[in-house]
Amino acid sequence: MSSLNLWGVVTCLALAGCSFVPTYVRPEAPVAATWRGQPETPATPPPDWQRMFNDRDLRELITQALAHNRGLRIAVQRIDEARALLGIASAELWPTLGLKGATQRQQRSALDSPTGERQIIEQGRFSLGVGITAYELDIWGRVRALRESAGQQVLASEEDARAVQVSLVAEVAAAYYESLAYLSLYEGHGQLLAAGERALALIERRQGQGLASELEVRQAHAVVLGLASEQASAERAHVLAVNRLELLSGSAVAPFKMQPVALEGEQVLAPVAAGLPSALLTQRPDIRAAEARLKAYNANIGAARAAYLPRISLTGLLGGSSPELNQLFRGGARAWSFVPEVALPVFDFGRRGSQLAVANAQRDIAVSEYEKAIQQAFREVADALGSTEPLRRELEAQRLLVANERRRVELATLLYEDGLNSYLEVLDAQRSLSSAQQGFIRAQLAGLGNRLSLYKALGGGWG
Repeated sequence: MSSLNLWGVVTCLALAGCSFVPTYVRPEAPVAATWRGQPETPATPPPDWQRMFNDRDLRELITQALAHNRGLRIAVQRIDEARALLGIASAELWPTLGLKGATQRQQRSALDSPTGERQIIEQGRFSLGVGITAYELDIWGRVRALRESAGQQVLASEEDARAVQVSLVAEVAAAYYESLAYLSLYEGHGQLLAAGERALALIERRQGQGLASELEVRQAHAVVLGLASEQASAERAHVLAVNRLELLSGSAVAPFKMQPVALEGEQVLAPVAAGLPSALLTQRPDIRAAEARLKAYNANIGAARAAYLPRISLTGLLGGSSPELNQLFRGGARAWSFVPEVALPVFDFGRRGSQLAVANAQRDIAVSEYEKAIQQAFREVADALGSTEPLRRELEAQRLLVANERRRVELATLLYEDGLNSYLEVLDAQRSLSSAQQGFIRAQLAGLGNRLSLYKALGGGWG
C-alpha cells in the first residue's frame, strides 16, 4: 500500500471517530437561587398526588381522569409516535436486505405469430437474489446524529405526558373543590333564604295587625328575592363545575358524592414544602421536555455539519441469473454485483449552508424557550408563595367577619322583636351576613387554588 493511500485510510478513520454534534452544555438558569423571602431548605420534592389529596372521592376521580382523559391519552399516543420515528431513525444505521426475483412472460397474438396461432413466450432472463439497496455508510455520524435527535424527541414527548398528567391532577382537584364550594354557597343561601321567608311571613302578619308598614314588607321581600337569586347563581356555578369535572375525568360524577365540606386545613391538602432552591425547577416535566428538545436540535447541528462531507452508499446483489428457469439454481447461474457510490454536491447554491443555519437557529430558539420555561416556572412558584400568607390572613378575617355578622343578625332580630329598632336593621344585617359567607367560602377556594398552583408549579411529585 502506498503512503498516500495509507494516509487516506488513517484520515478517514480519524474523521469517523469524531462527532460533529456540538458538546451539550446546560444553559444556566436565568433566575435567582431562591425565592424572595423564602429560606433555602434541603431538596424535598412535593408529595405525589396519592399523598397530596386526603379526600377519597377526589382520589377516585383523579384515577378515573388518568385512565379516561382524552388530552392525556393524546399525549401518551404522542410518545408512541415519537418511538416509532426513533425506530425509523435507528433502522437507517443498518443495511436493508431485500429479496428480488424477475422473469418475463408474454402472449404473442395470432396475427404476429408465424404459425398463425397465439403463443405464450418466455423470454429474457430469470433472476433471484438478495440485495442491499443504497445503504449509507455512516462514516461522519450524520445518521447517528439524527437517531440521537429522535431519541431526545422521545424523551421530550414522555415529559410532555408527565406535564399533562400534573396539570390534569391539579385541574381535577380545582374543579372538585370549586363544585364543593358552590354547593356550600348554595346550601348557605338556602338557610338564609329560609330565615328570610320566615321573617317575611312575620312582617306580613304584623302588617295585618297594623304593626308594620308596607315599606317594611317590601324590604323583607327584596331580601328574599335577592337570596333566591344568589342561590340560583350558586346552583348554576355548581352545575358548571361538575360538568367540567366530568369532562376532565371522562366519566359521570355521582351527585350523592358531592357533599359540602370545610375547604381548609391539612385534612384537605397535604402541605407542600416552600423553601426549595430554584435549581430544582429543572425537575419540572415541562422544563425537562424543553431541555430534551434543546438536545435534539443540538444533535441536528451535527447532522447538518456532516452533510458537507461525502456521502458513501452501497448497493449490492447476490443471487443467480439464467435464461432458463430450470437452470436458475445450478452452480453456473451464480451472479453478484457490488456498486459503491460516493456523492458530494459541489454547487448547491447555499442549500447545505442554509440547512446548517436553520439547525443553529433552531438550537438557539430552543435555548431561549428552555430559559423562558424556567423563568415562567419561577414566577408561578413566586406567585404562589407570595400569595400564601395574604390569603391566610384574608381567610381569617373573613372567618371573624362571618361570626361578627351572624351575631349582628341575632342582635338586630332581638331588638326588632322587642320593638327597639326597625326591620331595616335586620335586613341590613342579613345582607351583610350573606356577603360575608360568600367571601369566606371564596377565600377558602382561593387558598386551595393557591396551594394547587404551588403543587403544579413545583412539578408535582417528581421524586
